[in-house]
Amino acid sequence: MDIFNEMRRLQEEMERAFSSFYESPNRKMIGTDKGKELAVRRPMSDLIETDKEIIAKIELPGIEKKDVHLNINENSIEIKAEQKKENKIEKKGFFRQERSYSQFYRVLPLPAEVDPNKARAKMENGLLEIVIPKIGRTSKGKIIEIK
Repeated sequence: MDIFNEMRRLQEEMERAFSSFYESPNRKMIGTDKGKELAVRRPMSDLIETDKEIIAKIELPGIEKKDVHLNINENSIEIKAEQKKENKIEKKGFFRQERSYSQFYRVLPLPAEVDPNKARAKMENGLLEIVIPKIGRTSKGKIIEIK
């Protein structure tokens, strides 16, 4: 067995696997990069659970808070954001106009039931922070004596 042939075979296999990642029909394909293939864009997020609340932090760089739509229910957070840009350059004998559109979408399932009516959200420097209190009900169970 030639180790270099094996390495080439492994490299080809990895390239095939990664190229099919972007062709998967169950992925949302949004945004373009100057005529190249469509790219998957999902915001990075952190979900923190404490005794009394759940805190979600979602990175939305370059997005203004007016362009973010937030929907919270008892067991999930849905975040939609879109960004539209228009760039015009006009000089003597030259005109150039570019438009771009990108969209983010994410649904975060929550590890516990929350009260969406008492949720708070703030956005600073491209970081969306959502704080949602948990519902007071706890199901710690009950020890029952068997007779």
